Amino acid sequence: MPAADRVSTEVLQTDALTAPMWDEVWTLTSEFYDIEREYAEQELRRRGRIALFRMNGALLGMAAIDIYPASFRGRAIVVISTSHVLIRENWRGRNLVQRLGFRSFLAARLKYPLRPAYWFFDTFSYKSYLLLPRNFARYWPRHDQPTPEAEAALIDQLAAAAYGPAWRPERGIVMRSGQKRLRASAAPVPEAGDGGPDVAFFARANPGHAEGDMLVCLCPLTARNWLSLASRALLRRRRRRAY
Repeated sequence: MPAADRVSTEVLQTDALTAPMWDEVWTLTSEFYDIEREYAEQELRRRGRIALFRMNGALLGMAAIDIYPASFRGRAIVVISTSHVLIRENWRGRNLVQRLGFRSFLAARLKYPLRPAYWFFDTFSYKSYLLLPRNFARYWPRHDQPTPEAEAALIDQLAAAAYGPAWRPERGIVMRSGQKRLRASAAPVPEAGDGGPDVAFFARANPGHAEGDMLVCLCPLTARNWLSLASRALLRRRRRRAY
């Protein structure tokens, strides 16, 4: 791919975004979400960083990121929390989110070098959920095994702090706000049996996804998981070149 046609990733402090950038963010957001602009920006301004994916200056994707320390059962950890991850259809499958994740992991490692790191996020899109089974060896929740007690307790702790009374620990769901949901055209869940076991699991675990309910997910950022991600990313790259 010519250098001019490569995707660039810019990670900015949220308060550094300019008015034209916020306009771009809103244009992208409104393609995916049924949401008021004021509410969308209010939610994003609560985040520490915004990543912008561009090609030749045009915005083709984004993600909001927070990196913060926490303590779980007397052990110090670091959490990488993401939200508002949007990639235009033609640019999916190019490992943009995965590379951003590793970049965020390195930033967390620099600041908290000895703490175990976890990726924590919520989603009402099965496509976001599929980032887990398509890249990592260990993550939760999943269709083929129950979430272990310790990981379930960590999810509960992080989600209770992040979502307050909207968190439903018995279901693993954040209840809808009524102010944000995916557009029907953005990521419709395939018909039963058409999307494979991971998609079927997402639909069962989060039946209210179309109305804005969010499934909460956790992934330990261990060496085993990074090796899994790297090998699968390489395989996708080879497949693209083959075509």
